[in-house]
Amino acid sequence: MSLNPGDLISYRLMPELNRYNATILSRDENTFVLRLDEDSSVAIECGRDMMITEHDSEVEHYGEVTSLDGRTLQLRRLWTGKRGFFRVDDVFPVIHRKVDGKNSRLVSRIFSGYGIELAEMEVPDETVSPRLWKMLVDMNAKLHMILERLNLESEGLSRAECVPVNISASGIRLALPNEIVLGDVLELKMLLPVYPPVGVLVHGTVVRVEKLGDDTFRTSLSFVDLGDEVRDVIIQYTLRRQRELIRREREWGLSE
Repeated sequence: MSLNPGDLISYRLMPELNRYNATILSRDENTFVLRLDEDSSVAIECGRDMMITEHDSEVEHYGEVTSLDGRTLQLRRLWTGKRGFFRVDDVFPVIHRKVDGKNSRLVSRIFSGYGIELAEMEVPDETVSPRLWKMLVDMNAKLHMILERLNLESEGLSRAECVPVNISASGIRLALPNEIVLGDVLELKMLLPVYPPVGVLVHGTVVRVEKLGDDTFRTSLSFVDLGDEVRDVIIQYTLRRQRELIRREREWGLSE
């Protein structure tokens, strides 16, 4: 961890893409204290995930905002490493197919974004009944969930088989029933187990294949053309998964 007091950094609140500047006031193994620049107009709340980046470096620091006093912010460090190197193990639905990496347009995307987010909109003037507004918000939330479900079904993810994976924002490793050749490009549709579940479509180049004893093949892929939005979704998922694993380990340790 090379950041020192006085160093300038850029930061963003995930999953937003806008970057702002700040200065390191102090840091230790678990905590950063930042002074936000005056141009940092974004609203920040405790509990938000933040990514800070060293200038002229690929090193990223991910953390959770624990306190905010004026322009002084404290961040609990969750993980530090190079872009996309943080990995976790999990089990979730995956669909794969081979594509032509040379002639296909490889575009990553997220299966979400339906409905108007009334819950985040300000309540209109006093002429609108608060009770009616709440009903509209509830109806929109239910409609949003229905559309999300239909969208996942149309992509085949609601019926996809769950498989063990090891995943980061740079790639994924999983066992496949058929042998894939090094250099092949696969299209993957994945349903990340967050709440609510998020479906993503990504592409990866096969960089390693190992035959297993059950006639399956452990296949490692490096993601290609991964957009910032999809990358951030995967990063947030891996951070939440790591938090969950740490919490479970602590609970098991206390129960022993």
